[in-house]
Parts: sequence; structure tokens; C-alpha cells
Amino acid sequence: MGRADQRTVRRMHTVDDARRLARRRVPAVVFDYIDGAAESERTMASNIDALAAVQLVPEMAVTRGTPGPDLGTTVLGTALSMPVIVAPVGFTRSMHPHGDVAGAGAAAAAGTVFTLSSMTGHEMHEVAAAYRSRATGQMGGAWFQLYALGGRRGAEQLVERAQESGFSVLVVTVDTQVPGSRERDLRHGVSIPLRLDARKALRFAPRVAAHPRWLADAARDRFRFEIVNAGSLGSAGHPMTGDEALIEWMMSPVTWDDFEWIRRKWTGPVVAKGVLTAADARRALDAGADAIVVSNHGGRQLDGAPATVPALIEVVDAIGDRSEVMVDGGIRRGTDVVRAVALGARAVMVGRPWAYGLAAAGEPGVAKVLSILRSGIDRTLRLMGCPSVGALDRRWVRVGDGR
Repeated sequence: MGRADQRTVRRMHTVDDARRLARRRVPAVVFDYIDGAAESERTMASNIDALAAVQLVPEMAVTRGTPGPDLGTTVLGTALSMPVIVAPVGFTRSMHPHGDVAGAGAAAAAGTVFTLSSMTGHEMHEVAAAYRSRATGQMGGAWFQLYALGGRRGAEQLVERAQESGFSVLVVTVDTQVPGSRERDLRHGVSIPLRLDARKALRFAPRVAAHPRWLADAARDRFRFEIVNAGSLGSAGHPMTGDEALIEWMMSPVTWDDFEWIRRKWTGPVVAKGVLTAADARRALDAGADAIVVSNHGGRQLDGAPATVPALIEVVDAIGDRSEVMVDGGIRRGTDVVRAVALGARAVMVGRPWAYGLAAAGEPGVAKVLSILRSGIDRTLRLMGCPSVGALDRRWVRVGDGR
């Protein structure tokens, strides 16, 4: 770790610190891609507000003479050191040259799961190897998140390559029929599929030049916006272009019927990510999903969608006895993790927090963010008098009307 990264990491005490430091480290076009959400960004804000509104209910004077709380849990049979999973984030190589390789290494070293996005700029085998090299115990392989890039044919290709590369769980995102309208990106001249409007980009050139370290890293890395793990459907040996991926994807987004062929091709667990209602949770399980991630894509898709807390409660009440339920969206502190687990989540997924750490300081920044969350969970459980993550249930929280 270089001296600059060491100084940056020492200044991180919260996820908000990582966000502030990332904002200084990368150009606004990159920071806003990480930080922004769809349209008015109300759903992103409501995720945070709904979690903050959940009250923690401590039991006092009950922990004398006991060891520290046990933060461990299991998800789909894999033992994790804490109930935090690194969520899929696209185009991380634009944030730092080591991108998903750094994220995978930090997650494995922290004893938790890393989930690779279909929109990665790194070869699958490179990320899988980085994860395996740092994983301990019976953690298994990293997870892979699937978009129907290039439609059914492209998705099948990604599934086969993920299986061959040793990924252990397939996470199928079901809430991205079309990309959301992310207005911060549009103001920078960035459109989907990811490309820059040259005329608008020239206006922001001085701001990019104001980040010489990022600019030098980007120049050395020579990163391009291609779907490196999906071959072109019309030209053998070439990566799929953004245009090719998007056109086929929008014509044939993933449906519940697609889980039939996914189950045939994938030998491990399959997770449905992007569920917000009890009805869709039941449909996902009936279609063959092994677990659910309650998610509104961090507010990046449908602005005005339900916040994740009420959606989590609805889904857990409906299918919590049939399946493990995870949640993502709005997690910024260890207290948020404890709230979500007490409400019935097996674990949380974090996207923006680790992306902030990556943009600020590479792998050491991701490791620090995970350490911040771990410390927050530990401290919260101690203050609540709760002996373990496994002991959390709804008696430890109050939601809205006091339930």
C-alpha cells in the first residue's frame, strides 16, 4: 500500500468518510456514477431513512463475564465472519484499476462473500482466482451476478463461463428490464450503453485533469467499456459491445420462466435479486430460486419503488420459513446491518460502501470499509446486550408504530 493510500485509509472512520474521500480521489463523472440514483433519487434516500427509523431495543446489564458477541452466520451453507456480503457493482475498473480483483481480495480476507457483476471490466477467472487465494475455511467460491446481456444467448454464455471459473452461487438480477434514468450520469454526457458524449465530455475535461493520480492510473490501465466476459454474438473472439449487450437485453430481459433453463445449466444455488413484494418472492421460489435478495437496486432503477425495510418485512413474513432472505439498499453502518438482521435478513449486501472505499484507496479502502462495518456490528451488539448475530430477531427492534 502506497503512502497516499495509507494516509487515506487512516482518515476513514465511517462509510461517510470513505464517500467524502472517494469524491476527492476520482472525477465527478465517476463519483456520480457510484453515488447517484434514478431520477429524483427519492428511493435511494428512503432506503436510508427507513433503516434509520428502525429503533434498536437493548437489554441492559446482561453481558457481564461473557465473551464478545459472535458475529458469524451462514448463507446458503457458507460460513461468513459477519452478515455482510459484497454486492455486485458494475464498471469498478473506472474507479480503480484493480476494481473487482481488489474487491474480491478484500472480501475474502474479511471472511465474507464477493459478488462479481456481469458488467465487470475483469476476466472472470482473474477475479475468481483472487478470491480463492485469500479465502479461508469452507468459504467456497465467489458469487456471480447475471444480467441477460446479449439476451438469452449471451446470458447462457455468461452462466457457462461463471460455472467453469469456479463461482459457487448465481445471483440473477430481475429488476433491470431497462436501465433506470440516472440523471447525474446524463448531465455528464454519459448514456446507456456506457459511452461519453464528446462535446459534453470536453466541458468536463478540466475537472478530470484536476485528478492527476486517477488520470495516470486510467491511462496505464487502458480500460474500455466492453463486456469482457461475454463474446460478441456476431464476431467470434471479440468482447461484446455495450450496444450489442443492451439491444438484446432489452428485447429479452430475464423472466421467471427463464429460471427453468438457468436451473438446468447451473449446478449450485440460484438467488433472485430485486424482489420487493411477497408475491414476487413466492414466484421466485416457485420458479426455482434458492434464496431472495430484497432490493430496489439502491434506488438506481425505479424511483418511487418501496424502501427496502417495509419490503424486507413483507417478504420475510411471506417466505421466511421457506428460504433465506437477504437485503441490499441503504446500508451505511453496523447499526443498519443489525437492524436488517433483526428484521429477518440472513445477511445484507453492500454496494456503494465498498465502491467508495475502492475509489478512495483501492483494496485497502475496501478492506477498511468492511472493517468499519464489522466494528459497528460488534459495538452495536455489545450496547444492546445481544450475544450474537444469530440471536437477533424482532424483539430487538421497533418499527414505525412500535411493532
